[in-house]
Amino acid sequence: MAKEATTDRGEEYVEFMVPMTGPDAKPVLIGVNGEFIRIRPGEQVSVKRKFVEAYMNSRKQEREAWQTQVRAQKASQRALTEL
Repeated sequence: MAKEATTDRGEEYVEFMVPMTGPDAKPVLIGVNGEFIRIRPGEQVSVKRKFVEAYMNSRKQEREAWQTQVRAQKASQRALTEL
């Protein structure tokens, strides 16, 4: 029985593009365990899956932080109007 080579899913290469956020969009630096890449927005690139997952997780965290700030601001305004 031959041993199958098992590869880490994060090491697989996938096609990825960081969306453009405006005409002056700067390259995005993504790091995973001390390994870094820089991607220009709007360009399709082939990168390891671990970098795509790190990018997507960071965007999700930013959205959740923003939503938390919005909820806190609304709660603060409500408290002030009740005074």
